[in-house]
Amino acid sequence: MIKKIIFSSGGTGGHIFPAINLMKYFSNKGYDILLVTDIRGNSFLKNHARFRSCIISTDTPSNKNFFRKIFSFIIIFFSIMKSILILKKEKPDLIIGFGGYVSFPISFSSKFYNIPLVIYENNLVLGRTNKNLLSLSKKILLGTKMPINFPEKYKSKVYQVGNILREEIINHSVVEKKNSNKAFSILVLGGSQGAEIFGKIIPSTIKMLNDKGHIIEIKQQCIKQQKNSLIEFYKINNIKSNIFEFTNNILDLIESSDLAITRCGASTTAELVNTLTPFIAVPYPHSMDNHQHLNAKYYESKGCCWVIEQDKFSSTNLFNLILEIMKDKKKLENIRESMKKNDSKDVYDKVENAIKEFI
Repeated sequence: MIKKIIFSSGGTGGHIFPAINLMKYFSNKGYDILLVTDIRGNSFLKNHARFRSCIISTDTPSNKNFFRKIFSFIIIFFSIMKSILILKKEKPDLIIGFGGYVSFPISFSSKFYNIPLVIYENNLVLGRTNKNLLSLSKKILLGTKMPINFPEKYKSKVYQVGNILREEIINHSVVEKKNSNKAFSILVLGGSQGAEIFGKIIPSTIKMLNDKGHIIEIKQQCIKQQKNSLIEFYKINNIKSNIFEFTNNILDLIESSDLAITRCGASTTAELVNTLTPFIAVPYPHSMDNHQHLNAKYYESKGCCWVIEQDKFSSTNLFNLILEIMKDKKKLENIRESMKKNDSKDVYDKVENAIKEFI
């Protein structure tokens, strides 16, 4: 009989990408897969037509006044009712939760049918949803080290598995850089929605480097409103560029890049580490529980990146750091050597071993 796994995930990239990666892995092994997420998360399935999904609408009471909290709890109650009906129909063997408030109703509802729940946390701060599910979870899978706010009494449930990245990233073999024009290639990643501040600061930095006689190639993720102006800016200044909002060919871009500038979501930074791509981390200052700052500092402590906090992120500061890196290529080699010690090559084997008793 075919085993069934329900994956529950919030709708942002940091939650949904690891979920989709693991869905693909278990689907290829013959498991029946269902994703429960919101409209945002479901939009990431447009290139994965083989997966069934169920959209659920819920809310979070965090950071709201008394009356809005009451309204949020009413919405959560109805989303749990819908989740109970989903579980009654689907009868899964296992639920795997990836965090984000959207994942709470179906994960919480597992207790009504005694369905095993496993949760995955890939940040250095335990997310609020996952924190509320610790007591219900049979096992807790971690992407990096123990979150700083992890309760002692649940540590016996923990399995350190590594970051759940795409298999092509996991199996990636480092190749020689493909730039034949001797340009220094910089990749800019701003998270699944792009980072507006990158579109404001980075172009002038690249122009400063270009004006100093350095040949720069820029591949930059951006928000939709900035795309045309960025294309025009780089064209006017004779700087080779590739401007995009979202891409499914990120590995090709990474392979041909000497350096990345990025936000510090767990999935993106782990992909750069696994492909031995040195990066400058600019953590998003308003991330939940400041987890991006902690992610950045973690990789900086491992010798895998440089960090510029957003309040120090200026064209001049970025210019000086990139210039320093370009003048001493040994810095890039040292970063790559450090990255070799922090990859996630055996993550899928570890996940499978952790949950095999349930499936």
